[in-house]
Amino acid sequence: MCFGLGAVLFLLLLYSRGGFEAPDQEAFWHILCDALFVPGVLLTGLGLLIVVAGEGAFAAIHYGLQKLFGLMRSEKKRAALPKTYFDFVQQRYGQKTVVPVALLTAGLYFLAAAGVSLIFYYQTL
Repeated sequence: MCFGLGAVLFLLLLYSRGGFEAPDQEAFWHILCDALFVPGVLLTGLGLLIVVAGEGAFAAIHYGLQKLFGLMRSEKKRAALPKTYFDFVQQRYGQKTVVPVALLTAGLYFLAAAGVSLIFYYQTL
């Protein structure tokens, strides 16, 4: 599914930049490199963002917002919330996190293909 999403984005970028009607090889490789680079960066960046979020990089923000909005809840619901930040982190991030391998793999393949097309682009200059 990740490769499919990247491929759709790649084809849209290739079409919108005029890659199918490129006037010469230099323009084609330039457009191809751009069209491969964008989905690669987006998929890899999203995968890495999921990894760091799963490790608790945004835990303080989440805990603060939970406490803030907890003030508007009933006493019964507030009692169910963790009392301290340590309790929140242990409850929320104590379990093992799942690494989005499909996103990272797809993104890295698109970036590798963009690197190869960049080499071909520089050879046509």
